[in-house]
Amino acid sequence: MLLYICVVLVVIGANTAQDLGAICHSNTMQHTEDEVITKIVQAMNTDFDSVITRKEVLIFFAELMGIQLGSLIDIVANLSNEQLLMAAAGLSIEKESFAQAWHARFHDNLDFVYATFDRFDVNKDGLMNALEIEAIVNKALIHGDQNHDGKLETNELVSYLETIYKHCRGHGN
Repeated sequence: MLLYICVVLVVIGANTAQDLGAICHSNTMQHTEDEVITKIVQAMNTDFDSVITRKEVLIFFAELMGIQLGSLIDIVANLSNEQLLMAAAGLSIEKESFAQAWHARFHDNLDFVYATFDRFDVNKDGLMNALEIEAIVNKALIHGDQNHDGKLETNELVSYLETIYKHCRGHGN
């Protein structure tokens, strides 16, 4: 249950580490950064409120991993954040599988996806695990929690994802 985000998620990979700052976003369907970010946030915000919870991130990444939670979603909804991390501790997704799944869903250029994965693969083992996803969520909260309420609202997630999608050197947007 490869927990959170996101972000989102934005966790992506290749066989060699790439500098995310050197790779600008591009999309095979010609979607702009803003369009892709909107799709990511919509995919995560499963209850259609204005807050992205760790549970929603878990569901998002589980789906990317091809895990169908089915009736387990109700059980997951009742777990604390610590219980979620423990439940997902052994789950991970390898870089190529993640990149292909992300590309199939959001159509981002694979080089961009690989470089983003490399940025968030803290231990550089070519796998994204629950603890690394939790670290992404925590970074998103530190960067994006503009009202300091400890929650990641959709507009705050958008702001964080923009730092990933609109990062490249010399980006015009």
